[in-house]
Amino acid sequence: MDTLSIVNDWVQRGFAITYDIVNQVENGYLEEVLAGNMPNFTYTFYIHEMEEELFLHSVDTLEEGFSLVLQWFKNNRQ
Repeated sequence: MDTLSIVNDWVQRGFAITYDIVNQVENGYLEEVLAGNMPNFTYTFYIHEMEEELFLHSVDTLEEGFSLVLQWFKNNRQ
């Protein structure tokens, strides 16, 4: 089963899986971005169940974020 199918299964069980795109230059990290130490855009992933935030993590790629989300489900919601 591919990653998006697994994520969809968890959404169908009532979990919200979202992410924000963060512009790191606007966040004040121009020097780090220009030096190549940080990507211009990063992602903050969230998992919510009802109104409760269960997971929050910032990553550099969508792939890394979804992998961490799936790992969280594996470890916390068998």
